[in-house]
Amino acid sequence: MPRRREILLAMLLIATAGFVMNMAKAQPRPSRIIYPDQQLPLRFSHALHEKAGMTCESCHTGIARSASSLDNNLPREADCVACHEIDRQQPEKVVHGPAAACIRCHPGYREGEGGVARVQMPIPNLKFSHKAHLARRTPCARCHGDFSAVEEASANHLPTMRTCQGCHDGKAASDRCTTCHLAEAGDRIQSRFPGVGELVPSGSIRGAAHDLEFRTTHKYAAQNDANFCATCHKKDYCADCHNGVVKPMDFHAGDYVRMHAIEARRNSPDCSSCHRLQTFCQGCHSRMGVADDEKGGQFRGTGAYHPEGWNLQGLAGRGPNHHSFEAQRNIKQCASCHRETFCTQCHSAEIGTPRANPHPRDWRGSRKCRALVKRSRRMCLRCHIEPNIGC
Repeated sequence: MPRRREILLAMLLIATAGFVMNMAKAQPRPSRIIYPDQQLPLRFSHALHEKAGMTCESCHTGIARSASSLDNNLPREADCVACHEIDRQQPEKVVHGPAAACIRCHPGYREGEGGVARVQMPIPNLKFSHKAHLARRTPCARCHGDFSAVEEASANHLPTMRTCQGCHDGKAASDRCTTCHLAEAGDRIQSRFPGVGELVPSGSIRGAAHDLEFRTTHKYAAQNDANFCATCHKKDYCADCHNGVVKPMDFHAGDYVRMHAIEARRNSPDCSSCHRLQTFCQGCHSRMGVADDEKGGQFRGTGAYHPEGWNLQGLAGRGPNHHSFEAQRNIKQCASCHRETFCTQCHSAEIGTPRANPHPRDWRGSRKCRALVKRSRRMCLRCHIEPNIGC
């Protein structure tokens, strides 16, 4: 019994080792958008032909003249007859040398049943020239891998983007995306292919995987390199969400209205990247009575949203809770509830108002004052009515 257990354990270890080795040799399946699924009803051993001294060019005879990805570089019957004594009049012919019977290369063939299944190789959505690569002495194995132990080749042996970037690094060869990818107007990558699907980054390049979380995490990729995003997307693609007019309703979690105040206080600029404070935020706050605004709707504010000492007038009584500190730190947060007219009830040079001065000492006529007038006089005129303001 112990002997049997040792044998079973040894067999398990051998099987596991073989599985690990096969996994190590396996290449990731290239994109089905770039290389649509193929139908290859053939039986062919690359390993056997290589052992017989054949090279890639022995069977793929037109590869050196192939200047476009539209070219079909599979060997044809005329290439095969150089070694195989193929005779269509004798489809089951048996010879002493390389097999010539149809069934040897065409599985499922039956004489008199209408020929063989045809090969279907959709045109790849890519620009590629074998001729140009061979002119630079690029070996076949650099793109397609080692075929010395490969039986039937498939789309798994086509190059991935990571393989291409081994040479296309901007030095040895161009790293412009549209060097290989099909382009649209504006030199952007064509990403939609009817009947095939949409091409999206896998994440192997710059970590920009377009997965389910990308809607909320894409800002990190955009901050690192917005030009990378522009290789596929026009500006209006981003603006559809970021202009605040068309908002995806499923972007926030359920019951977000009750929780949004926490994130709004933590980082208001994130909210304003999609929402306009003076329309979206202020309009809702006014209708719900959160904003203490005379233009509010059904409800009126209670005034209990700010701490004690928030609105004390006069610098002498200004404590740590005074609204001036918060306004200087983040005026956008104030604007989410209050319109400009609310502030100018006090902060205005117009006669009849308290004339609370928001400017520091010796502001009028200073260099900063004159610069602000020159850059945006209209903003100054919200509070000042003198024609020679800033002089």
